[in-house]
Amino acid sequence: MPSPIIALFAIASALLRPHSPDQFRFVLYGDDRDGHDIHRKIVGMIEKEKPVMVINSGDLVKRGNNPALWKIFDDITGKLRKETDYYAARGNHDVGDPDFQTRFTAPISSGNHLWYSFDRGSYHFIGLAVDENTNYGPSSEQYKWMISDLDAAKAKSEHIIVFFHVPPYSIGSHGPNEDEQKVLCPIFSKYGVVAVLNGHDHIYYHTKRAGVVYIVSGGGGAPLYPCDPSEGAIDGDKWESVNHYIVFDVSTTNIHARVVRLDGSVLEEFDIPVSG
Repeated sequence: MPSPIIALFAIASALLRPHSPDQFRFVLYGDDRDGHDIHRKIVGMIEKEKPVMVINSGDLVKRGNNPALWKIFDDITGKLRKETDYYAARGNHDVGDPDFQTRFTAPISSGNHLWYSFDRGSYHFIGLAVDENTNYGPSSEQYKWMISDLDAAKAKSEHIIVFFHVPPYSIGSHGPNEDEQKVLCPIFSKYGVVAVLNGHDHIYYHTKRAGVVYIVSGGGGAPLYPCDPSEGAIDGDKWESVNHYIVFDVSTTNIHARVVRLDGSVLEEFDIPVSG
């Protein structure tokens, strides 16, 4: 049996060993908006999770044309953004900020910081601008870019994760979006998208439709909304009106999700299998 000192050294070496490009941790949260105290606490909790990247599902501030609110956002997220790649989807409350596309400097491989993509290992992430302010229909520049980007990712056999603000499926106050369900969701199923990550409704909601996992994470600080399962919940869905963030531990064959409330308790854990 190895000595305790040797055992401790082995553990420390494993912790310091660089992770495989296909084994990494990222965090999702969003709709922090005007809930600055809650946002600050969530960011502190996320920092302790030590993710390699963070995705914000949108509505980073309450009014995008107010520089003072962006200053508060920068104060809360500044340390986190220095330590990890930070990607954001533009929310409807963020519209009006002339500097949105230059606020976030995490590397992308394609797009324009409103709709864009990037790779991490064999995973391909696509961020879209989907709300009432931006055209995402089949004739739009964004849609045509998205199809081209999906074709390229599929050709490389990458696992695809998409994120944007307004969800196609939700049981919060905003409810589901039928236009997105008609225009976007068939595309996600066709291309084998693993998961679609959204915000907008200030709740947590997890569902699976036509082979794709859809997650609403809008509990970053803005006033919470009630959940109404009559808006379209199906068997197996999980929801809660709660401040939270979500930790995703990614491997070549699986994504493990852990949903964490503000008090540190775990709302749910689940796995999203991916093909090898």
